[in-house]
Formats: sequence, structure tokens, C-alpha cells
Amino acid sequence: MVEDCAHAIETTFAGRRVGTFGKVGCDAFYVTHNLTTVEGGMLMTDDAHFAERLKRLALHGMTADAWARFSDRGYKHYQVVEPGFKFNMTDMQAAMGLVQLEKLEAMLARREELWQHYDDGLRDLPLELPPPASPGSVHARHLYTVLVDEARSGISRDRMMDELHQRNIGTGVHYVGQHLQPYYRDKYGLRPDNFPRATRHSLQTLSLPLSPRLTKRDVDDVVAAVRDVLHQA
Repeated sequence: MVEDCAHAIETTFAGRRVGTFGKVGCDAFYVTHNLTTVEGGMLMTDDAHFAERLKRLALHGMTADAWARFSDRGYKHYQVVEPGFKFNMTDMQAAMGLVQLEKLEAMLARREELWQHYDDGLRDLPLELPPPASPGSVHARHLYTVLVDEARSGISRDRMMDELHQRNIGTGVHYVGQHLQPYYRDKYGLRPDNFPRATRHSLQTLSLPLSPRLTKRDVDDVVAAVRDVLHQA
């Protein structure tokens, strides 16, 4: 089993860190993620032989990386033992990630504070808020998303986004289901009713601003704007 943990480096489930349930776990460190190296990511496995092969595949199938070839002990030859890729992270990216890693716990604590502030400010509105984390688990608090049901809220998700933009509030959609994307829809003949829950979330999900750099006053501004939009809907 390969675990996609792209947005969940802090996450644990039932006391166990995600990425450790399968053969390999995959973290992503894109610029918008909780830990960033601007681009790239990390693979996790407890299989030493598998890890060695992953490292070879990430660097052209070579048996030695630059650190091994150009060390204080002199140049070392390498061999290409199988076709590989150029998926290696740069040293500068790794250095940035190590600094971010030291801040990860504090940044999560800040995200949790802001998350609770959103919950307190939005709970009485006709929106579906994010569910709480499972007992005994840790939530990464990557995206604060609400569901905007037009029948309940009196406004569509896309119109709410436009109205919030007019009030200088940036928002996002995470994400539109693959079955609604033209390539997959047309290639495989998919319809919205094939995946009704994914379709509902695709049409209703709305991500509000969330970052450790935000202040509670920033969150108050977002909440006030959401309230104003719904009041005028």
C-alpha cells in the first residue's frame, strides 16, 4: 500500500503517524503546504532495501550520489544499474526543509488556535464546517474548508467566492473531483451522478485563509466578510 500524505505531515490516526501504515508514505513540500521546500517531497519506508532502490531511482539509477562521489576521501566511481529519474531534492531545498521542520510543532499549534477561532465565529451560520478530528488523532489543519449549500445558505459557492473577493478576502477550491475534469470525464465517460458525494464537495467546498502568519484579527475580518455576504444573500 502506498499512502498519499501530501498535506498531512503532522497527522496521526489512532496514535500512529500517517505514512507508516503501508509499504511507503509520500509527503509533499509544495510552497502552500504546512512544511515547504518550495517544491519536492519525501518518501517514508521502514524497508531498508526498498529505500536504497528509491534513492537510486531518484538519481538516474546511480549507485552513488554527489556526496558519495566527491568526498574528502577522494573521488569514487559510480555505476548506473537501472533506468532512473532526476527526482533528487537540491541541498538548498533540504536546508529550507530542516529549518521548517524545527518550526513545525509551533506552526501547528498556531493553526489549531486559528481553526478554533474560525469554528467559534462561524458555527451559527448556514454553512457546514469541518468535522472535528477523530479521538486520539492529530489533524494537520492544512485547509479550513466549509461547504456552501445554496439551498441552505441562499448563495452558491462560486458567487460567495466572488463576493468575498470584492471584500478583499482570498479563497480557494480544494478540490474539483477528477471525474468532473474534461480529460477524465471524456476519456472514461464519467458523469456527476457516478460520484454524488465527490460531486457535492466539488460544487460546495470553499477554503478560507489559513496560515500561521494570520492573526486573530485577520480571522475576524474573514468571519465578518462571510457574515456580510450571507446576510445580503
